[in-house]
Amino acid sequence: MPTFTYGIFEKGQNEKPNIGVIGLGGRGTGHLVNLLMRKDVNITVICDIDPSRIAIAKDKVAKAGGKPPKTFGSNTYDYRNLLESSDVDAVVIATPWLWHTRMTVGAMKAGKYAGVEVSASNTLEECWGLVNTHEATGTHMMILENVNYRRDVLTVLNMVKQNVFGELLHFRCGYQHDLRGIKFNGGKTPPDKGAEFGEKGYSEAKWRTAHSVKRNADVYPTHGLGPVAAMANINRGNRFVSMTSHASKAIGLP
Repeated sequence: MPTFTYGIFEKGQNEKPNIGVIGLGGRGTGHLVNLLMRKDVNITVICDIDPSRIAIAKDKVAKAGGKPPKTFGSNTYDYRNLLESSDVDAVVIATPWLWHTRMTVGAMKAGKYAGVEVSASNTLEECWGLVNTHEATGTHMMILENVNYRRDVLTVLNMVKQNVFGELLHFRCGYQHDLRGIKFNGGKTPPDKGAEFGEKGYSEAKWRTAHSVKRNADVYPTHGLGPVAAMANINRGNRFVSMTSHASKAIGLP
């Protein structure tokens, strides 16, 4: 039987949980700013391999009146040292996608709760890695699927729970987002117009565009699937029993 980790809930009534942020690009910094607006958590550790992002994050913590956080990022795997730190109870992971599963698995094994940005995994094997690690450790993780918590989506979910539509038999979902300005830019701060990506790109264009170049796929389907999965009670008494995938000719920008 696994030894279940209650982590945050073991703290005293007046103790605040200590939160770390791994990955301080645009998304991670946004999470940091939101966390700094809360009075019920402490930001104690931050991690990024780009010193300029660490500096920006430290400045935001200071301006919010917080204590200087410990910093990690001296090498690609320094996040492991963060996860072993006694100064953190939970982490928010907002790194490039290929790091999400390994960091989340590492967090659960270290007894740290993890909130991980989409996509939490890139392969079926990685999906099972998350499930198996949770079951083995008892440590919780959560996919930070933001669309599930939009006010309009929550309104419809509430209507479903109130049986406004009766028994639901079929769902259709999707997600549309013009990402040209994110996947291509001029390589400067803030992102300007241009067609650079990879090493010459800025922010997500450094790594995200490569997924569109090398993969013909819906690389993070949970924006569309997440809300209807909640409405269909997936993993709450219902489950997916099969899945098929189709793609058009690889001449567009997925």
